[in-house]
Amino acid sequence: MDIKIKRLLTFMLLAISMVLVFIGTGLIAMYLWEGIIVRIGDSDQSLIFWYLPILFIGFFSLGSGIVLFI
Repeated sequence: MDIKIKRLLTFMLLAISMVLVFIGTGLIAMYLWEGIIVRIGDSDQSLIFWYLPILFIGFFSLGSGIVLFI
């Protein structure tokens, strides 16, 4: 019974870490695309600053997913 619980916990943590990695990668990519690439040439560059929380949440999520996976 103890082995089944360990195996279930392992698969649950693996799934959670994969979701965190995908979310973090998506948020970082969104910041790069929406905050920087789309705004090239615009006179208002404030979204580079205002989207920073999205970037930091992405880094935190990606790092948490990698640490949880390890």
